Amino acid sequence: MIAISTAELRKNLRKYLNLATKEKVVVRFSKTETVEIVPGEKITVKDEYSDNVKLLEVLKKGEEDIAAGRYTEIKDPKNIWASIL
Repeated sequence: MIAISTAELRKNLRKYLNLATKEKVVVRFSKTETVEIVPGEKITVKDEYSDNVKLLEVLKKGEEDIAAGRYTEIKDPKNIWASIL
């Protein structure tokens, strides 16, 4: 086990995060408060746009819209509103 201060943790964060996978790392906040850094599971955050199936459905719908003529062509990128209005 290794005990460190918050200042030491800030200076060498990567070192202590790597070390925590091998041994117990305790961070002291004050004389009575401590926190232990423990290894955990890898967390994957997914949202509605990162799901590949959903993305493929949206892309397919976009291709269908283009094939059916449901799109607006931007002729001058510097003057988008002229093409839209």
